[in-house]
Amino acid sequence: RVNGVLKSIVLSGNELGAEGWCAIFAALRDNKENKIESWDVSDQGINTEIAKVLAEYVSVSGVLNSIDLRFNGLLGDEGKGAIRDAVNGREGFELEM
Repeated sequence: RVNGVLKSIVLSGNELGAEGWCAIFAALRDNKENKIESWDVSDQGINTEIAKVLAEYVSVSGVLNSIDLRFNGLLGDEGKGAIRDAVNGREGFELEM
């Protein structure tokens, strides 16, 4: 039997849209057992709506320590602020925007 743990996800360049991303991040927010440490969601069209749900997930995840959000031109100041607030005070957290 193999007991593997998903720790890093690279979904750069996919087109999941707001509905897909919000569903993923909401499910992870509600699943306290997830062990994902790193997300690369660069070039995804992440907008403010998605960023807010992502921020909710980030704020409750004790293991997540890295997010790459580069090349998401729709993120906006409000979305960036939500993400920054969620990682504020988390020493060693790597945030790329």
